Amino acid sequence: MNFLAHLHLADPEPGLMLGGIVADFARNPEIALLPDDVRCGVRLHRLVDGFTDRHPVVLRSISRISHTLGWFAGIVIDVYYDHVLARNWLRYSGESLAAFARRSYRVLDDQFQQTPRDAQWFIRKFVDNDQLVSYSTREGITATFARISDRIAERMPKRAVWLPDSMPTLTALDAELTADFNAFYPELIAFAAESRRTLVAG
Repeated sequence: MNFLAHLHLADPEPGLMLGGIVADFARNPEIALLPDDVRCGVRLHRLVDGFTDRHPVVLRSISRISHTLGWFAGIVIDVYYDHVLARNWLRYSGESLAAFARRSYRVLDDQFQQTPRDAQWFIRKFVDNDQLVSYSTREGITATFARISDRIAERMPKRAVWLPDSMPTLTALDAELTADFNAFYPELIAFAAESRRTLVAG
């Protein structure tokens, strides 16, 4: 799952929400220095990713596009699922996406100083670009794919790929991918809720 889902699944606990963002940026020595609640958020993020990566519905979504995207299909589905979630937000939340985004940005701003340095630049851009709301539009999700492509090219130049090229395929499969997401996400919500109870108790 991508950042909108991780924040939604960690809401309303600020530490868990921050952990859900920094998990993709912090190294283990940095994680060890984080407050307990943020470390729980990192663990929740990783549990959610593990559940997602193994789920048969998610694997079905990946198989729908893997013939054209190969290894990158999983990354593309993670991001596109956030697009589906943003478009169907009121199915899963009692507040508007814009209101949730503003509240999430306040959480990230309030805890900015205790955020690992590698995550701070990302969070600043994330908030300034209103990233969560942008996921609801084709333009926003295309821009997200472009940024991911730039990072892949920097880190793995031999595997450089231009993920915005996947948008025609995703658009053609939107009905199927939306149905997949809506079958999968309630199960993920239940898994995340149980995982949160275990983490807090443990």
